[in-house]
Amino acid sequence: MTLTSEDAIGTTTAAQPAGLRLVVVGAGAAGSLVLLHLARHLARGAAGAPGAPRVEVVVLDPNGPVNGAAFCTTDDRHLLNVPASGMSVDAEDRFDFVAWLVGEGVLEEGASPYFFAPRAQWARYLRSRLDDALAAAADRLAVRHVADAVAGVARVGEGVQVTTAGGEAVEADQLVLATGLPSVGDDWVPTGGAAALAGHQRYVADPWRPGALDAVVRGDGDVLVVGTGLTMVDVAVSVAGSGDGDRRVVALSRAGRLPQPHAASYLGEVVPDVSTWGDSLDELRDAAVRHLRDVEGTQGDWRPAVDGLRYRVAELWGRLDDADRARFLREVVGDWGVRRHRMPPTTAEAVDVAVAAGRLEVAAGRVVAVETTGDGFVVETVDGRRVRAAWVVNCTGPRSDIRTLGNPVLDALLGADGSPALATTDPLGLGLTTVDGQLVDPTGALQPVWTLGALRRGELWETTAVPEIRTQAERLAGDLAAVAVARPTRQRGSSAGR
Repeated sequence: MTLTSEDAIGTTTAAQPAGLRLVVVGAGAAGSLVLLHLARHLARGAAGAPGAPRVEVVVLDPNGPVNGAAFCTTDDRHLLNVPASGMSVDAEDRFDFVAWLVGEGVLEEGASPYFFAPRAQWARYLRSRLDDALAAAADRLAVRHVADAVAGVARVGEGVQVTTAGGEAVEADQLVLATGLPSVGDDWVPTGGAAALAGHQRYVADPWRPGALDAVVRGDGDVLVVGTGLTMVDVAVSVAGSGDGDRRVVALSRAGRLPQPHAASYLGEVVPDVSTWGDSLDELRDAAVRHLRDVEGTQGDWRPAVDGLRYRVAELWGRLDDADRARFLREVVGDWGVRRHRMPPTTAEAVDVAVAAGRLEVAAGRVVAVETTGDGFVVETVDGRRVRAAWVVNCTGPRSDIRTLGNPVLDALLGADGSPALATTDPLGLGLTTVDGQLVDPTGALQPVWTLGALRRGELWETTAVPEIRTQAERLAGDLAAVAVARPTRQRGSSAGR
């Protein structure tokens, strides 16, 4: 059965032209922000323009509307890693999220906007602003959510056809891939260890799958976390605060380093002039270190230097050749990551308390063997240490090379499933190749497929946080609105675009 978005929504009449049929894969932050900004573009453009084309959208996500791995948590101890003043849906309205928090009674009027809100609160804020935008554009935009995963993508005529896991086919003129990096990594699992972990009810392969941590937090016994980044911090905070004072979390990574904390108060940003920094990794690294030292020397803290450098990362990344980018991933990414992706101050305090109480241990180690026991696992590290745990949680994040994920959508786009390729990757496989977010096939031709966020890492590197994603979403939405206006209109029942 073929389910077109016109059939799914069923609200366009013969007297009203249908301008654009759109499928959005992913209802998390990226997909929701695209919808929000598309609605705003259409609402502005529709003013005084009777007969303007209509946009019909099908949103595909097995977890339902307005979710997202990082924001589906219900634990209020899981905080945003960006202050509220940086989390508004519109970069030009910096304090909109702060105002919403005040209106909801989460913040007091006049309180500092340097506030790290629970992530669940931001999900509610995004849903509220999206609902407002959709209501304002109701006569130009219709949206239907389908709770199903995507199993394949193919080019059909001038558009695309998306096949769901349930076997339905959705035809569209344009496709937006807003999934983030859709698969977690398991490169840390040693040879022979996969069999011990596969399907084990006490192994959490993806901690941000909705409800994945519930059993861990409610359960008993020690927890081994592989990875020591921000996701591990959330797991540790939840387990350490679960009320059982005998439970311990052991967190292992190759370097054994925690993310640095944010400053206790707002320190500003120092954006450097990078015009003379050079083009090689060695030159850029030396210049970045000088920048951090200079700012720390004058302001007493390195954080404003890192936060200012964030505005120059895409430019600097673009100067590196493939060999230097590979070196960055081997030699620099850890140093950058622990300073760039920081813990909220109160989270850092909770981590310090857990470490001091012996409930959290952060250690360097590489896993070389995994065994199952009657009550959990025994994990051995390269230095001979054996860690017994009732639970193992994978917090290593996604694999860096998207070509190895085995994701059906990416494999279809890249032609790995034998179909004609609609996309390419950068040489390291970090992300999809685009022109301002629009995918490019192996011949260099633009495709009716768009992406944003983590799948643009190969081009931008820093592209996973809301401040970057909202800017990309607004631009992408503007491009889609322009496509809708430029398209020849068609009446219901016509074959145009099918």
